[in-house]
Amino acid sequence: MTFIPNSVKEITVDWLNSVLPAEMQGIQDMQWEDLGEGVGILGEVSRLHLTYREGASGPKTIIAKCQSPAPENIFLCQVMGFYFREVNFYQRLTDALPVKVPRCYYSDISNDGIPFVLLIQEISDISILDQIKGADVDSTKRVFSELAKLHAYYWESEKLYALDWLPPMNNDMYKGSSALAAEKLPAFKENWGDIVNSDVLDAVERFIPNYGSFLDWAVSQGNQTFTHTDCRCENYLFGQSSEITIIDFQLATRFWGVWDISNWLSASLTVETRREHEEDLVAHYHNQLLANGVTNYSMEQCWNDLKACLMMQTFSQVIVSDLDGSNERGNELLAQFITRTFSAARTRLAFIYEITWFLMTRILITNDDGISSSGLHALQLHSMTQDMRFGSCAIRRKIRLGAGVGTLDDGSEFSTEQFEIPGYEK
Repeated sequence: MTFIPNSVKEITVDWLNSVLPAEMQGIQDMQWEDLGEGVGILGEVSRLHLTYREGASGPKTIIAKCQSPAPENIFLCQVMGFYFREVNFYQRLTDALPVKVPRCYYSDISNDGIPFVLLIQEISDISILDQIKGADVDSTKRVFSELAKLHAYYWESEKLYALDWLPPMNNDMYKGSSALAAEKLPAFKENWGDIVNSDVLDAVERFIPNYGSFLDWAVSQGNQTFTHTDCRCENYLFGQSSEITIIDFQLATRFWGVWDISNWLSASLTVETRREHEEDLVAHYHNQLLANGVTNYSMEQCWNDLKACLMMQTFSQVIVSDLDGSNERGNELLAQFITRTFSAARTRLAFIYEITWFLMTRILITNDDGISSSGLHALQLHSMTQDMRFGSCAIRRKIRLGAGVGTLDDGSEFSTEQFEIPGYEK
């Protein structure tokens, strides 16, 4: 069995010369430096400085990526298959992409998902946006143009479904993460309950047991494509020309492309920038999708998908809330993910509660005679959503009595058949 280093500290000159391409196998000395200040939350990322023997040549630096040094981060990546996914990406896909990604010199992973190693090209002469300061509008439009090319290329295509290593968003591990979120929720509420919006937190708590059912429904709606899924500032490298290089594909999935757009808007923009510019930015992305050949996808559908993604991403903040950021900047990044995402969800709170009603009346009902046990759990939201107002946004019941009728704890009835979120087909 080929040796796989657990960390950069186990990488040696002899090992490099044994695994790198023939044109690079003249390394005489290697020094490494940690690049973990705000990057590599799910893995250890290092720069290798290479010195070659006389007559040999190759890149002066390459990037090495190994498993995270933090046990809780390793556990999450192993359970969710994140390391497997990125190794498969670099081994099997990079030549086919319509966007620029680094060249991979070597990759390997053990059968159980750890350890793993990637040796990839370092992209030089670049600038990286500061996630904590937040991206600017022009750079965001450039990123969204690249994502539109990627999404349009794979949009509901045979080549997308041929990627057997790329999981759909409703894979068993993700659907099962509702149990992990439920386990982490008490600590999340203790640590973040006084910081994030309480109405959003309550909606997330009620969404958790229904997450798997919602994923099944969302995937069944179509409009699937290759989704980067880790769409944030540090993963988009801006070259001196107009080129952008995309990195970090551990989280890649088959899902709605607008997941990436929601991800960037909610976590990579400041709250103020998002509020002022998000409508224009979403319109730019949608126009770029159409320009790259996507059809039968309206702006209304794009917005509805984006809002649904925001609900799922708010749920995801509970999952990642106890990850080790590895350093002060990494921990600050995690905090920004949580607070900005919850703030974005607060802006769209009316739609989030519509999603909750949708879960209760369309997904969780087992038959026309009554409500499933999971439906009964969700119906606890009834008394809160019937008349509640959030700012200027009124949440009203959108239910008509019909053939399938359920009875709530207070004796009132509702239809199991006739609720819908505007923009979604029955």
